[in-house]
Amino acid sequence: MFAKLTALVGGGFVLPYNLEEPYSISWGAWTHCKGKSKEDGSPVSVFKISSADVSEPILNCARNGVKRLRMLRHPNILTFKDTFETTDKGAIIIYLITEPVKPLLLILDELHMEGGERSEYISLGLLQVTKAISFLNNDCKLIHGNICAATVAVTDTLDWKLHCFDLLSEHALPYDSALRIGAPTIGNQYKPGEYGRGEWDAVQASPPWAIDAWGLGCLINESFLGSPLPAVERLRDTSALPPAIIPDYQRLLSSAPARRQNPLRLTTEGPLLLNRLVDTLSFLENIAVKDFTDKESFFRKLPQVLPSIPQEVVLRKLLPLLAAAMEFGGAPAAAVSGLLQIGSRIQDEAEFNRRIVPSLAKLFASPDRLLRRALLEQVDGFIPRLTPAAAEELIYPHLQTGFSDSQSYIREMTLKAIAPLAPKLSSKTLVQSVLKHLNKTQTDEEPSIRANTTVLLGCLAPSLGESTCKRVLLNAFSRALRDPFPPTRSAGLKALLATKTTYSADDVALRMLPTVLPLCVDPVGEVRAAAISCTDSFMEALRKEHDRRTQQEAAAGGGGGDGVVGRGGEFGSGSSVSNSNSNSNSNNSNN
Repeated sequence: MFAKLTALVGGGFVLPYNLEEPYSISWGAWTHCKGKSKEDGSPVSVFKISSADVSEPILNCARNGVKRLRMLRHPNILTFKDTFETTDKGAIIIYLITEPVKPLLLILDELHMEGGERSEYISLGLLQVTKAISFLNNDCKLIHGNICAATVAVTDTLDWKLHCFDLLSEHALPYDSALRIGAPTIGNQYKPGEYGRGEWDAVQASPPWAIDAWGLGCLINESFLGSPLPAVERLRDTSALPPAIIPDYQRLLSSAPARRQNPLRLTTEGPLLLNRLVDTLSFLENIAVKDFTDKESFFRKLPQVLPSIPQEVVLRKLLPLLAAAMEFGGAPAAAVSGLLQIGSRIQDEAEFNRRIVPSLAKLFASPDRLLRRALLEQVDGFIPRLTPAAAEELIYPHLQTGFSDSQSYIREMTLKAIAPLAPKLSSKTLVQSVLKHLNKTQTDEEPSIRANTTVLLGCLAPSLGESTCKRVLLNAFSRALRDPFPPTRSAGLKALLATKTTYSADDVALRMLPTVLPLCVDPVGEVRAAAISCTDSFMEALRKEHDRRTQQEAAAGGGGGDGVVGRGGEFGSGSSVSNSNSNSNSNNSNN
């Protein structure tokens, strides 16, 4: 059965979809509504037609259209999902459920494209529909019977899809064919002469594409002028058509059926193909069969091509194709630049995180080192725009695997990526994951990685809790001061100065200075200078701490009681040097 005939039993038929208000544009007696599945909320389009007269020709034609759509499979034909037939108050109602789409003329109005951008996008859509028409006429020997803007719908990815197959019939045109029965319901402006006069013998003697070639001409006119065709006379108006398409347009509308242009020709040669947008999308759609050299060339040029492509087409059509090509290994690492350039055109941060970040997360999960390298080299292009949730849940789990990569360059670039990412990570992730990785990279075999780890630890200090800083930083920087690589020693000294307020006077006097002072005679001048600067700074801080304690003792009557280092001094909170055994033990346990 082509449809589900639902009997009124019990509570009656309930459509398993919620419907919104119908669109202002639809084909024939059908209404077209946006809908959602009651089961899972997935979006759909719902087409509805009804009649109280069971012998009404439109019902039989509608059933033919539903049946034909269910059987047809083509990328440029609307995708069938479900159908229902029921009765309500004596009227027969047919529902057709398809993938979610909008009427073509509404989309063209919503996109607000002008000039070359509009012309290129319309040419792309016409090429898609022409492929569907050629499939019907040349491969299936079928006649659609009413090609026009109303029979074209547009998906969320801005692809044009052919539908409305109520009149679809074999070219042989048996007496009871839907084309013969439904012809009176079609406006005369959409009918070539032989069709309008009902000369069915002439239709059969003409090429299978003769009627639909005329319809394609009508569609071209409506698309570029942006409104339904009111009368056949407007077909002479070519003012809005690109000059290159006019010769083919005129051949489609030839008064002689045998001389009308075969739509197949427009899909293999001609003006619809001479289009940068068509070239770009066609390459991405067929990337699986392209060789490496062509891919490299294409993606290196893509950043220069993108500014000329309409923003909505980039976001809704090109971006999904690019993301799929990169995710499934069809695109080289050079494609990352194109992806990030698309992201740079998205001003809204929420939209950036919705459209771009999921693709970035999948790319970071890729085993392709060149791809990961390209991402790591361009982190400044996306990390600042990440939401904390995206950074924590989508990017960092995959990015962190680079710490254990066998290639030192990947490890180092992963390390550098943490600096801009860290402010967006939770304290738990920083302490339980990032610091563990840094503990390993501080002993990496590559000297530059050890040096950069020390620099990064200094940068992370403000994001770490006070207790974590006390527990981790001094030990880490002390290790850096003993590193055989001079830049690491220098970085350790500078990091100590940068985190000066983290340490107590006890830490400075008992643990830090004994490690720093030997570097004042380091063989490397840069290290010596940093060590002397570090020593001077901390000695000055110790002198101020001595003065502060002396004042406290004097204020307390000259007693020698404990002097607790407060936050107002040069040092952070912590235990001071004291004669008290209990305080001394406490210091040892803290250290």
